[in-house]
Amino acid sequence: MDTLTHIVAGASIGEAVLGKKVGKKAMLWGALAGNAPDADAVMNFFITDVDSLVMHRGLSHSVFTALIFGPILGWFLWRMYIRKEADWKAWAFMVTINIFFHLFLDTCTVYGTGLFTPFTDYRYAFDTIFVADPLYTLPLIISVIALLFLSKNHKSRTTWNKTGLALSSLYMLFAFFNHSNAIKAVERAAKEKNIKSELFQATPTLFNNILWNVVVKDSGGYWMGNYSIFDEDPTPDLYFVNENSQLLALLPNQQDISKLKQFANGYYCVTIEEDKTRFNVIRFGTVNGWDNPNSKFAFSFDLTPGANNSMVVQDGRIEGSKPEVITSMMERMKGN
Repeated sequence: MDTLTHIVAGASIGEAVLGKKVGKKAMLWGALAGNAPDADAVMNFFITDVDSLVMHRGLSHSVFTALIFGPILGWFLWRMYIRKEADWKAWAFMVTINIFFHLFLDTCTVYGTGLFTPFTDYRYAFDTIFVADPLYTLPLIISVIALLFLSKNHKSRTTWNKTGLALSSLYMLFAFFNHSNAIKAVERAAKEKNIKSELFQATPTLFNNILWNVVVKDSGGYWMGNYSIFDEDPTPDLYFVNENSQLLALLPNQQDISKLKQFANGYYCVTIEEDKTRFNVIRFGTVNGWDNPNSKFAFSFDLTPGANNSMVVQDGRIEGSKPEVITSMMERMKGN
């Protein structure tokens, strides 16, 4: 999830766990603990673009790291406030649960999270929510702002905090429900086209949980389409995209290509655009596939030696944020 979401979620959890004991500093340290796993972003300045993709949400997002460093960081906070309102176990619990909640939120998105690094390179992703979804974050923002203004012992603090956490949690359940329906939709579409596969994906489009990219993996490529929860016909139209994996064999630096395949969890295709060979991760979807089946992929890594891919994840989001794309997406969300 985005940094703002981790901040307000961390502050809310800090308030829930330690607010009554230590006051508003529980929100401060909760917000920082909620962002602690993303400290791995510092390494981006020292490693290659490919290694940055594989490293992010790797060891720092492992459950083993959380179990080790959560109590350690909690102990340091207790030392800062020794002989005061809470013991070290309470601080350790607050930090640890915040780190685990960070891992949970990240696992809900499409990027993929290495929960069991270093023992496996597999990236876990529920694909249920976009990395920045305003409707998830807004209740937490409102409640945290209210908590900042209310006094430590104000009788409404618990109500504000519980309401923010409850509304965001209900929205997350809504996201899981929509994801399940999107998977069922692409299963119906595959059956209708007589596609013999049980490998399906559904990922949310930009900033919403209404319109979904849907994919079924087939021999030699992928059937792709879009599904809105407001579609009158709940069976999406699918179009075929060739995997073109044979194009990779002719390229240098096969080690980087192997890492990209690992990052993609096997769901990728290769395209040639303007004489450039691009590695596209399927789960990120296309920029505006609902309007144009030939739309570029949101995650498109330029395999040209020396190419700058430092913004490869953000580039697709920026492209998808253009006014004309947002307008067409909102129309498609309505079921049009």
